[in-house]
Amino acid sequence: MQQHIQPLFEGPIDIVADIHGEISALECLLERLGYTPDGRHPGGRRLVFLGDLVDRGADSPAVVERVADMVLADRAQCILGNHELNLLRGQKKEGNGWFHPEADDHDLASGHFRESARATDAQRKHFLAWFDTLPVALERDDLRVVHACWEPQAIEALRSSRQPVSQAYRTFTDDISSLLERSGRAEQRRRELAEWDGMLTDPSAVVPMLEGIAAIDAIKQSSHPLKAATSGLEGQAPFPFFATGKWRMSERVAWWNEYDDERAVVFGHYWRWPLAEEEATARARGPNLFAGSGPFDWLGPRRNAMCIDWCVGLRWKERLAGAIAPEGRLGALRWPEREIVLDC
Repeated sequence: MQQHIQPLFEGPIDIVADIHGEISALECLLERLGYTPDGRHPGGRRLVFLGDLVDRGADSPAVVERVADMVLADRAQCILGNHELNLLRGQKKEGNGWFHPEADDHDLASGHFRESARATDAQRKHFLAWFDTLPVALERDDLRVVHACWEPQAIEALRSSRQPVSQAYRTFTDDISSLLERSGRAEQRRRELAEWDGMLTDPSAVVPMLEGIAAIDAIKQSSHPLKAATSGLEGQAPFPFFATGKWRMSERVAWWNEYDDERAVVFGHYWRWPLAEEEATARARGPNLFAGSGPFDWLGPRRNAMCIDWCVGLRWKERLAGAIAPEGRLGALRWPEREIVLDC
């Protein structure tokens, strides 16, 4: 049976998050960390990948094959990210056209991701089967790792589930939908959508705070254990804002500011650096969650929470712009040393 929360490797490890198909960055980083291409390390260190192996970058299939081979050889561990979860759910998102066989895929037709290597039929089948076996978080006495958020209620719900990820996702979704229908919130949201239909995708529209939409969006995100762990928590925004093609009523929450456990926690997901504050705000669907902290600072009241996503997922955009030296970097956190190593 599936165990969504599994033991983390003992001994020294190197933790890597959010590769996003950037195989060259991964190869460079592994070399700088002292690993051979197949994941061996002379000092006995092992790798831990925090999900989002795929999408946007030049060769997602190569990244998945490389990481999966190291996991199979017990030289690495890997947990599920929201981008892998999207593929399991059959969701077409920005940058994941490499996975979908349709000839008119919007990502490739738009030209934004023409450089992305495409998956073969055999790879698609293999990748989905492997993603469905990945744990959602790992832990040991001194350290926890998760893709986006360590939220105690979500973690405990995941501990109790023994279903494969794809099936567990549907079970959690159905449970929340039933609860929302009984509460009356779902009906309120339907009325708001009917009244404001057409305006919610218009950036020039004047849209008020829609309480039903705000409440349900936040509940569907934060109360869904798999969504919370892989995409983080959300709460009602102070005012509506337009992002990623529609008016939004809820925004991401910097959960690590409330993380007060003794065990350190390491995560990715949230683009941390080198984005300017205004760009980070636009792309993060709300406020800059790292305002006031440096790119390599430990976070939270105990200074034992660390986000290690330094925006290598922007490199596709930097290449389109003709950037000579990319700002987005792939990095690793060495534990227990707490040393950060960046790719070339």
